Amino acid sequence: MSFIGRPINLAVVAVVALLLAGTVGATVVYQSSASDLEAQNEQLRDRNEELRQELENARTELQILRERVADLNQSLQQTEGDVGQVASELESTERLLNQTQSELEETEASLQESRDQLEAVRENLDEARSTISDLEDRVSELEQENEELESSVSDLEDENQDLSERVDDLQDENGDLRDDLDSVCDDLADAQNGSVPSECR
Repeated sequence: MSFIGRPINLAVVAVVALLLAGTVGATVVYQSSASDLEAQNEQLRDRNEELRQELENARTELQILRERVADLNQSLQQTEGDVGQVASELESTERLLNQTQSELEETEASLQESRDQLEAVRENLDEARSTISDLEDRVSELEQENEELESSVSDLEDENQDLSERVDDLQDENGDLRDDLDSVCDDLADAQNGSVPSECR
């Protein structure tokens, strides 16, 4: 009986020893695993906190970007409106420029025509001035000639007056001579018994 009990006890002891050894090993392994898990959990908590912070930062940046996009869209719409207005003003300005260019060309043509006319008038004026100068010279010559002729006419009138007076004197003298001749002829006729010389006939 005791022989049988001793092997059983030894077996029990061996089993217990094995169980204790397994429990101790399992405890050591568990404790090691728990420490590792705790460290991993701590790292995960830190990483999670970092990720949470990064996520918050990303959300903030996303909100900023969204606001920036909204501002850009608004600016784009305003710019497109400004571009349309500027394009319309540009078209109007181009039309005005074309009209002004046409008016400028017409004005330049009119200016050139006026310059040509002015040049022609100047040439005509030069010719007229030359003609006037020639005419003035001719007038001076004619005036001088007229003065000379007037002087000659005056001299001739004086001479004519003198001659007229001389003719009158001669006529008077001739009359007197005829009277004397008639008287002499009458005397001769009386002296010659009616015979009259041929000079008395």
